[in-house]
Amino acid sequence: MNKSIKTQIKDPELIRQKHLQIAKIASKLFIKKGYANTTMREISKATGITIGNLYDYITKKEDVLYLVFDAFYSTWTKNLDKHGVFTIEDPLEQLRTALRKMLELVHDYRDMALLMYRESKHLPKNILKEILHKETGFVECFEMILKRGVEKKLFHIKDPFFAANMIAYQIAFEALRGWNLRRKYTDQEIRDNIEEIVLKSVL
Repeated sequence: MNKSIKTQIKDPELIRQKHLQIAKIASKLFIKKGYANTTMREISKATGITIGNLYDYITKKEDVLYLVFDAFYSTWTKNLDKHGVFTIEDPLEQLRTALRKMLELVHDYRDMALLMYRESKHLPKNILKEILHKETGFVECFEMILKRGVEKKLFHIKDPFFAANMIAYQIAFEALRGWNLRRKYTDQEIRDNIEEIVLKSVL
């Protein structure tokens, strides 16, 4: 349940499900038509949620764009925690596992990831600040893993913060360049190649 968006519905689980449904489908529309050119009626039709019911879950179109951004950043920690990434002792195995799970997540949410790079300019400043804060947490997760690896002399990098930011960008690479990469590679090969490049850069 996203407390930043006012809703008329009381069931937190239903809100979470509907918000994710709206975010996934709206992201495809925004990529196809652009955020500015997509109407609430088109979102209603694509989601199968009547326009009146749609406004029970959101109050304005900006909320939909925010949901697209928030859906990814609210999912990544749950995804890593679900697969026990935060409890892995070996930094190399922790990094490898985190990479794989995040690359899979970006693959599943690639429309959202692409949209985040295209349409962030439409977010109000206060919402953009909140989203950037969540992205900072994403980067800090990888920075922590890298620092542990440096301390154990497994990773050979001078600046874990910079390297973590590079990794965050490389994780989004399929969403940004997949249109071209898929002419030559399968989705799995793309993820395997990104993982190999990232690991080689730190070892």
